[in-house]
Amino acid sequence: MPAVPAPGGPQHSVPVPGVRRSLPVPPIPGRDLPTSTGSTAVRRVRTPPSPARRRFNRTVFALLALLGVVVAAYGGLYVYGDRALGRVDALVPDGPEVLAPQLQVGAETSLVVTSGLPGRSGLASVSALVAHVAEDGQAVVVTLPPTALSDTPACRAADGSLRPPATEPFADALLRGGPSCLVRSVQQLTGLRVDHYVGVDAARLPGLVEVLGEVDMCPTAGEQQMAGDAVADHLRPGAAGSDVTGAVVGARGQQVLSSTLTAGLAGGALADPLTLARFLSGAGDTLTVDQETSLQDVRSLGLALGPQGESAVEVAALPVAQVGRVATGSDQAAVVVDALATRELFDEVINSGRLPVPEPPAEGQPADAAQAAAPAGGQPAVVADPVPAGTTVTVPPEGVTVDVLDATGTGRTAEIADGLAAGGFRIGARGVEPGAVDRTVVRYGPAALEPARTVATAVPGAVLVETPAVGAAVQLVVGPDYTGLVAAPAGTPVPATAVPPAADEAVRACTS
Repeated sequence: MPAVPAPGGPQHSVPVPGVRRSLPVPPIPGRDLPTSTGSTAVRRVRTPPSPARRRFNRTVFALLALLGVVVAAYGGLYVYGDRALGRVDALVPDGPEVLAPQLQVGAETSLVVTSGLPGRSGLASVSALVAHVAEDGQAVVVTLPPTALSDTPACRAADGSLRPPATEPFADALLRGGPSCLVRSVQQLTGLRVDHYVGVDAARLPGLVEVLGEVDMCPTAGEQQMAGDAVADHLRPGAAGSDVTGAVVGARGQQVLSSTLTAGLAGGALADPLTLARFLSGAGDTLTVDQETSLQDVRSLGLALGPQGESAVEVAALPVAQVGRVATGSDQAAVVVDALATRELFDEVINSGRLPVPEPPAEGQPADAAQAAAPAGGQPAVVADPVPAGTTVTVPPEGVTVDVLDATGTGRTAEIADGLAAGGFRIGARGVEPGAVDRTVVRYGPAALEPARTVATAVPGAVLVETPAVGAAVQLVVGPDYTGLVAAPAGTPVPATAVPPAADEAVRACTS
């Protein structure tokens, strides 16, 4: 028999068939002591931060919180300003009239329309310009005569109806059709794809400037501070009464809009949330944009039109073949666009983002003569002195044919034409001049100075304005200063008041 262990000796458990041995019981916290590992490591006690450290941390957290509040506040102002802008359905980017769209990828074209110009009504109360910004940032601005005839394709009118195609002045496309019709008309003429439509209410623009106090006009030509009232005067017809194409007011409108947007959205107003909020509120009342244009797009347009970029803004007027043309069966004078020169201009803009390089003067022609033949900005050339001392009438009224255009809006065309006929003049076209003039002018071609002097003598206060856009014609454009007619037989002294005032150089200084 096997030996039996003595009592009190070690007894080894014997596995019992069918019974599993239990796992070790984990230690019970608070009752079982941890097994010593023999380690002598000492637990490190964390030193509390110093007072200076605590102040620094609190300052950083406060600055971060303040930064978050500022970012949230300006973000809210941006959203508010963006939503405050008036919206219209205007764009037709896939219109068949857009030429070479693949060449316009990366570039942006904006149509800026100013309405309600001071001192004007009807077609002349509208000013339009096309601003093309190439992919490299070069900006080109072309002013559009509001009375220039253009072919407007079928378009969606402001009331939602489908408007049939029409040949009409640019301004009529807006006034009778709406923004979308004007966009189609501009695309038809230029071939450019209009990406942004920006409408400006000229009556509210001075109030927007007043929010900023003053804006800097022409910073590259010496800063000129301009307040709200001065802005309104700046947008009135040119002093010479010859801005029938709207080129001067168009260029001035570009300056005012660029200066205002730059000062309000990228200048000192950003440092004053209250001023910025008032400016954004005023911008919402003043500006109307298409559905796709954002406040950031408007800001970018203002910066692009300004002179502070690396490249100067190139400005041109739409090439004009004739002004004061009265079509058969119509009583309204219109501007006729030079179709060939216009196509060459916008083809170059589409291809290179630049204006065409002026042709060098012909052999034997001095540079000054070439510039006189094509005056900058589309404005009529002004001869140095069309009425030297002692000048008298050399062509009697019986040898002068004159077109009579009434720009007063009072319907005096027939009265004045009959009065001139009674004085011996032969009357050509009769009509209404929708372009803006602030005084009576006699427009004449380079070869018609002598007959023009006769007309200016018969109309006291009339100013002589030479322009090749009338050809060989002599046009009397009756302005608000018209007082009556006097006899002008041969030998009558030509009044010195017929000398036009000095050309306004303020616009050229900002766009040269």
